Amino acid sequence: MDFRGWLRPAALGAGGLALVGLGLLLGRLTAPSSTAPALPPLAVPAPAPLSPGGTGRTVRLFFADPETTALREESRQLPQGVTPAEEAKRLLDELIRGPGEALAPTIPEGARVRQLYIDGEGTAYVDFTRELQTNHAGGTAGEILTIYSIVDTLASNFEQIKRVQLLVEGAQITTLAGHIDVRHPFTPRYTFESTR
Repeated sequence: MDFRGWLRPAALGAGGLALVGLGLLLGRLTAPSSTAPALPPLAVPAPAPLSPGGTGRTVRLFFADPETTALREESRQLPQGVTPAEEAKRLLDELIRGPGEALAPTIPEGARVRQLYIDGEGTAYVDFTRELQTNHAGGTAGEILTIYSIVDTLASNFEQIKRVQLLVEGAQITTLAGHIDVRHPFTPRYTFESTR
């Protein structure tokens, strides 16, 4: 019996099967996995600082004076928001960003506004992250400066805001750092001079 007639078709068949197998293997290696590797979380970029000559309206921000005994006004340009609450949040973002060289910051480092809501009676509810308390330097004067820099900044720029209620992580708090009762809304006090 002559096996040479069988060898050629068998070799061709084996070669074809090897090519198909190689194609399947390559397909599996290059196909996307159903369980993709976890990507690192995206960092939320900080908003760009507002330029003094930018478009928008001029707003008033209240920071501490160099001796941290009183509040002083600083003007900036703020782009107008879609809603008053959105615009008020942007305003507080600028307050958190800090003052120019002549004044001192009043908001503790790391504190951010989580949410801001203005009710129909003129109360702005400002919900901060916990750093408003945990990173606060403390002291009666320091707490007063922080509270009224927020209150005066909001009330002086929005006619509809008559008072401000501070919250932390969505809850009412008793005090920022143990001295001033913050369970009730504050009204603005533009002639503020702190007591040491």
